[in-house]
Amino acid sequence: MEQFLHLPTIMIVYALGTLVVAVISLGIWWHDRSNKASALLGFACVAGIVGAILHGLRLVLPFWLSTGLGFPIAFVGIGLFWSAFAAFDNRRPNYLMVFAGALLSLAIYPLSLFQDSTVFRAVIAAMVFGVYNGLAAWEVYRGGLREPLPSRPLACAINLGHALLWLARIPFALFVAPPVDAQEHYAAWFVTLSLLSALSNMFGMFSVAMLAKDRSERRYKIAAETDALTGLDNRRSFIAKTEEMLARPAEAAAMLVCDLDYFKQVNDTDGHLAGDRVLVTFAELLRRHMPENAAVARFGGEEFACLLPGARLEQARAVADAFRQAVERQAIPFEGRTLSVTVSIGVAVKGEGRAPLDLLLASADTMLYLAKAEGRNCVRAMQLPAALAASAGRGGASDQAGAVAGRTLNSRPA
Repeated sequence: MEQFLHLPTIMIVYALGTLVVAVISLGIWWHDRSNKASALLGFACVAGIVGAILHGLRLVLPFWLSTGLGFPIAFVGIGLFWSAFAAFDNRRPNYLMVFAGALLSLAIYPLSLFQDSTVFRAVIAAMVFGVYNGLAAWEVYRGGLREPLPSRPLACAINLGHALLWLARIPFALFVAPPVDAQEHYAAWFVTLSLLSALSNMFGMFSVAMLAKDRSERRYKIAAETDALTGLDNRRSFIAKTEEMLARPAEAAAMLVCDLDYFKQVNDTDGHLAGDRVLVTFAELLRRHMPENAAVARFGGEEFACLLPGARLEQARAVADAFRQAVERQAIPFEGRTLSVTVSIGVAVKGEGRAPLDLLLASADTMLYLAKAEGRNCVRAMQLPAALAASAGRGGASDQAGAVAGRTLNSRPA
């Protein structure tokens, strides 16, 4: 086996590959000191290389240096590797756990069993590396519960597989053959598992880069689809989502268009920071009061829109009016004083059958203008006739909306 798989060569290649990862990771951290995951990964690689070199020179160096010091340094490296995944998901690493493997190694170093038995040392190393890689897989998994990324399942599988490769050494060392015999010949199973472990360890280190890439893409996607101030969908994202919802013709749907009353006066009187506070509070109320399956967006300025799948006229009007009242009651603290606003809402409802999005929006806009004209702080709603929806392709959406503006269901405060 050694003529095909030369263990020292494998370790040299592994060390060089790990060095490349260390340089890249520490370079990223040097340019962005807030990137703790890259820093921990870089230092993990450095510790892993030093530990591997010291132990690899065990025939040249004294035992206390090659193994007594090499083991703890390598164990610190795998502990830092685990903590890099915790830092990636903005969790504070448990540094006592990071150094637990190294402390264990130092504690058992004086034992004659540790100094005399290669099998015992192999079992200890397998346990420590296996546990830390298992913890890394767990960190990736639980991070995915909060932030699902496409590469998380693969990264979790890589680290879990690496843990199993290490733990597999235990039964081989105990029941098959010692990893190294008296003539310093490596067992075939040991060389094979060492090669597989070196490969999976490289994949494990690169899995951090895969996760970082996916997170960057996800953040760009979120930034392109959401309103920066309120966190709601922006107009483009809302249109894409609602067109998909409206593609289900057998389902009724209601479009709500909301506009804050006299919002310009808030900006002019109290300043734009006050206006931003009002918009953020309004968005939070909108999220809270709309059904879970609703699509909610800020269209721009003080205008917001919401599509309620499955809602009919009475239900949509009730939801809109309950939200209007919640806005009217909401006190908004700002710099020692209290702000208050009201909202006008236009509602357009389609029954079963197809209706284009632009028709629903134009009809809801018509109802919003009516609410504004009739004193604000009220809801105006209309049912889109089935015949009008069916003929949507033969006329302008605004003209069609205006043609049925008289068929409304009104709600205003007493």
